[in-house]
Amino acid sequence: MVAREARAGERPVQEAGSAGCGYNSAVRVVVIGGGIIGLLCAYHLRRLGAEVVVLERQRVGAACSAGNAGWVTPSISTPVPAPGLRTKMLRWMLRPDSPLYIRPAAALGMLGWLLDFWKHCNAADFSAGAAAFAALAADTLALYDELAADGVEFESRSDGLLMAFRDPAEQAEELALLEALAYGPLRVLDADELCDLEPALASGLAGGIHILPERCVRPEQVCAATAEHLRRDGTRIEETCEVEHLLLEGHRAHAAKTPTEEVEADAFVIATGAEASRLAAQCGSPLPLQAGKGYSVTITRPRIELRYPLYLGSSKIGVTPFAGALRVAGTMELSGINLRLDGRRVAALKRGAEREIPGVLAGGEAVEWVGLRPMTPDGLPILGRLATCDNVFVATGHQMLGVTLAPSTGKAMAQLIVEGRSEVDLEPFAASRFGRRG
Repeated sequence: MVAREARAGERPVQEAGSAGCGYNSAVRVVVIGGGIIGLLCAYHLRRLGAEVVVLERQRVGAACSAGNAGWVTPSISTPVPAPGLRTKMLRWMLRPDSPLYIRPAAALGMLGWLLDFWKHCNAADFSAGAAAFAALAADTLALYDELAADGVEFESRSDGLLMAFRDPAEQAEELALLEALAYGPLRVLDADELCDLEPALASGLAGGIHILPERCVRPEQVCAATAEHLRRDGTRIEETCEVEHLLLEGHRAHAAKTPTEEVEADAFVIATGAEASRLAAQCGSPLPLQAGKGYSVTITRPRIELRYPLYLGSSKIGVTPFAGALRVAGTMELSGINLRLDGRRVAALKRGAEREIPGVLAGGEAVEWVGLRPMTPDGLPILGRLATCDNVFVATGHQMLGVTLAPSTGKAMAQLIVEGRSEVDLEPFAASRFGRRG
């Protein structure tokens, strides 16, 4: 439980129950990490009246937030470990051009994590995780609308997500999953209907599914515009400022130590993605995080103008049209925390996209990118207070759903820190769940 002495002129701080940490609205919070999760945490903390400092070791939005597909898909948010994935993993894991690749040199060091991931590839855990995601993501679309209404300007489109399949069995498998999730507004398309909706697709496809209410945003614009909004609102944002460690006194942190200063605060949020375990471990709570490396290629001035964001089901690739650009994104590589760009993975990404959308790579510059998605073995994010440190919170582990879940994560974390409780049940995402499993 967090408490502090009230500053002059403040009302006394009220303690909260074990569900969270209670403060008054004048609480000072350091958010460590300036990606989309950290920035939206900062945004919602400010909306609740907290004083916020954001410390980012690179540039805000420059890491995993910068080059992803930008999909906002609350209705189809699910854990990565899923029924049937074990068989696919065995088929894919050692192929450098497959949708899921595990680098052999790194596999031994993550063996325990992989075994735990493997154990979660079952129907019961998947169903429970999907329900937890649904609750967390329920207000995401409305929160993006509120963000835009508050003057945060970013590119957004709401014409849904179009899935295209070469194999009828893959289309049927995806449709069965959507039905199991009780997903409502969608259209099942035959080959002719699919090509009518998206003429740029290659011939010979079996059919598709149009998921109607989903959206996409330009993620780097969301980050840049949110950071600018925060600065105008008085938030201090320090870039190229790495937090070396947290300074602790008993079960509390009192400052974040950077190379140049000690930034004091009442509470701290670790939102550093796949590398969050480093600071959490210093507080006595190591987290089982791995980096699920993803790749993208962004084409400037593309010659093809797509009508919809596309999911190419046979290749497991996402293609998103933006104003003046087109982004091809996908693949999952487990090779440790590093930013090595594997040319074989990029080549496979390009081949898969070109096979389904001929000429998709034609245009101006092709910017290749690699980013580290923070992955947990059960596929759920880690949200809430560390059990070993009363005023240190963590928000990470969102895998491929960081853009989808950032607004709802930010609101829930802000409520927990400032008000002592969240409207969303964060128990499924508690860091302590890993300790309980030993």
